[in-house]
Amino acid sequence: MGSFLNHGLHGWHGWSSPAGSGKSILDSNLAQIRDYPCHPCNPWLNSPLAHGFARAPHPTLTDHPWSETILTSMSKLTTSTRIFRSVLQLGVVVLLVLAAKDAAYRQNALRDSRQLRDAFAPEVPLYERTLAAHPGLDRTLNRLRGNLWVFDAGGIALADSLAVVENLVVSRRWVGPFLVAGSWLLLLTLGCGRVFCAYLCPAALLFEGGRLLRRGLLRLGFPLPHVAVPRFTKYLVLALGLLLAALTGRYMLAWVYPPRLIGLEIGHVILEGSLRAGVILVLGILLVEILAMPRVWCTHLCPGGAFYSLIGAGRLLRIKRLADRCTRCGACRPVCPYDLRPDQASPGMECDNCTRCIAACPEAALTYRRAKPLPEETPS
Repeated sequence: MGSFLNHGLHGWHGWSSPAGSGKSILDSNLAQIRDYPCHPCNPWLNSPLAHGFARAPHPTLTDHPWSETILTSMSKLTTSTRIFRSVLQLGVVVLLVLAAKDAAYRQNALRDSRQLRDAFAPEVPLYERTLAAHPGLDRTLNRLRGNLWVFDAGGIALADSLAVVENLVVSRRWVGPFLVAGSWLLLLTLGCGRVFCAYLCPAALLFEGGRLLRRGLLRLGFPLPHVAVPRFTKYLVLALGLLLAALTGRYMLAWVYPPRLIGLEIGHVILEGSLRAGVILVLGILLVEILAMPRVWCTHLCPGGAFYSLIGAGRLLRIKRLADRCTRCGACRPVCPYDLRPDQASPGMECDNCTRCIAACPEAALTYRRAKPLPEETPS
């Protein structure tokens, strides 16, 4: 009895059954509910849903002959998406480094007078020799300037939409070119949700590394606490930052926004050879996430995450929960990087369409659009 109670209370978060059983853990739990329908510790005591399932067990995807193929395909899709996201985020970091490196090179006055040096001058640096050998690369890099707050790529200005909003609040006037520079990200967010958070933010890549490090420490037996913060905190940070910016006429969010700070610190290290206070904030957030509050910045504190969640609330591309297939087994909860609950309702405005929950679902109850019936369900 004790084993069953422990399994009944905690088994909802698992979704795969022991090898060869051919049934989901939810099915076994419901079978046990039929055996112990009135036990005071039964989590579904007197639940109409539980008794309904007990009378007519719900067919699961794990019982379907194509289930292994479907789940394998979803897993491959999620793995490919995660790799693509990481590659893009790493590419953004490389782009910031190249822009800062080239800016430092152009500002070096000695570069223009190198031909005046005598034969005993030091060897020409590799970077300069590379540019001299590739004029096209030289011209391309010379047209890259800025960071993720405002970036200039060959005369095309790109800006973080949050930067546009804060500039509007601080300056109290419309700046046409700046509005256009931030419109691309705004349109992507309206169509696909938190694209910046998912694919472009270098801080997300750094904090994801911190999450993996924390997981490793937990597996090694380190007793790390998990401190919770209200999810609405980031919306308060966004509102308070914009209010203070409007009252003081000074930028506020820009100085606590890790994507911008990372770009500034990269440039400062390359140009000046030193770090500033921004690195203390970023590393402090990383340390807090590793030791006590995993992914707390992206999920609960980031003003950019709050802004893009609000903008993407009505996005076109979203993950939907199919209530007729969902068994609320809880398999999707632990894989969600934003601590959402797709098994309770369709992921809301904070979802960034990472597809991890889709791959974890054993019933194909989560999808980008209304799923077609399984082959055996198709009417003849």
